[in-house]
Amino acid sequence: MNSRNQKAADEVIGRHSPRVTRFFNLYVRRMLAKKFNGFRILNETPQAVPAGRSVIYFSNHPGWYDPLVLILLADSFLPDHLAFGPMDADALKKYNFMKKIGIFGVEKDSARGAARFLQVSRGMLATSSKVLLITPQGEFTDPRSRPVEFKPGLARLAADCGAILQPLAMELVFWDEPRPEILVNFGNQIDTSTETLEPDAWKVRLETELGDAQDELARAVMARDPEPFVTFIDGKSGVNPVYDRWRYLKALVRGEKFSAGHTDIRKD
Repeated sequence: MNSRNQKAADEVIGRHSPRVTRFFNLYVRRMLAKKFNGFRILNETPQAVPAGRSVIYFSNHPGWYDPLVLILLADSFLPDHLAFGPMDADALKKYNFMKKIGIFGVEKDSARGAARFLQVSRGMLATSSKVLLITPQGEFTDPRSRPVEFKPGLARLAADCGAILQPLAMELVFWDEPRPEILVNFGNQIDTSTETLEPDAWKVRLETELGDAQDELARAVMARDPEPFVTFIDGKSGVNPVYDRWRYLKALVRGEKFSAGHTDIRKD
């Protein structure tokens, strides 16, 4: 491992706190359950990752909640991995505690920031059981916007990191309830250790893979059919606590099953 990369990675690891990370993940899970009607995964969960392999979760960037979605998915599907990810250095100053959950600062849109991102990421991914969480578009982008376009950092990593790459499409949408849905789709895993491409070719390949996953998700979202989705987090249903209580009592008197939601969605 390059000594500069190792030093940069060690700095991030040294600030990490398992206790703070557990508390933060629990807080995020509860917050999303309160803010959203549900958090659902299309078709099935991601492919298993061989023991010890490092992974990159990369997703599109439709809104503010995206990093939190990535954090919870990594915590659930890669519980033995140390998760880390970049954040604008100025913004991180306002949330200094996030350094304890694996977040590291990079200068936005600067050569020094790009170098910092690559140093930390290469250093981390060169060791076992790490997961990098990244939104490579670099800015909020409508999930239906095409073509999908990335900043160059992910492609540079793919060319030499040896990690497994997991594309993840995401949409935050309203269906039939007052609160929105978080809907995600895991694309095809890519093992960079078995493919040799230059960064420019990797960029095209990864943009295409994420675009395909987004297209599949978009078709399911537009169909407005919850059946293909499996519930990851069951959110807060209902219209109003007082009104829902009255509906519950009416159903109780009639001997009917009560559901706070406008429609029922499978939760297996």
